[in-house]
Amino acid sequence: AIPTTTRSTAAATVSPRGACRRTVTASASPRGDAEASSSSSTSPSSPPVHLRRRHALVALVAATVPPPSSPERASALPLAPLGEVKRVGGDKRTDLTAEKVRDQLERDLRDGQYFVTGNLTREIFADDCRFTDPTNDVVGLSRYLTALGLLFDPATSFVDLYDIKVTSPDTVEADWQLQGYLRFPWKPRVEPYTGHTVYSLDPESHLVRSQFQTWNISGAKAIAESFTPTTGPET
Repeated sequence: AIPTTTRSTAAATVSPRGACRRTVTASASPRGDAEASSSSSTSPSSPPVHLRRRHALVALVAATVPPPSSPERASALPLAPLGEVKRVGGDKRTDLTAEKVRDQLERDLRDGQYFVTGNLTREIFADDCRFTDPTNDVVGLSRYLTALGLLFDPATSFVDLYDIKVTSPDTVEADWQLQGYLRFPWKPRVEPYTGHTVYSLDPESHLVRSQFQTWNISGAKAIAESFTPTTGPET
């Protein structure tokens, strides 16, 4: 417990190499003189799973990079918990038309529920694909899949696809609704919200190079829901 004679401030930072760290400093208050400092080095080397997940969520929020207007910085400041960009899946499907890519994305969303399960067709996404939404900006397909594995409980989360269509030779767009629960001990519920996704395809390979989402809720509301405990789904 922090003594009543001190007050603390906390900040999470990301180094240029992608290592996320948390520092806490304390300064004396008018009620007394005290100084204290703490860093992540004092944490247990192997915290329980529920704490690792909570820390991962905090790191995801803290390491969120600036809006899409700064693509260089998005690449320079990777999200620390998500690891390096790795090649995933089989040989990339560079022979597909935009219509075929749309058809596969429709199956991945409607049947695979990939926003909450990660069950997407890896072969139609570039390994360095950029995934942007109001709360995160992730560069790398492997990182995105890791993030999905940390967040949603696929048994209690659902995606309802409204529509998906080709809107230009290199663009596919989708409208959908999502709701469910996150994988944390306090069982936070994600209330139903609607979203619009723009998939930008490489002009030559037609691999998905960018997935850009907008929601009908703010990023602040989404983050607040992530830290709001519930009793879990009704059984």
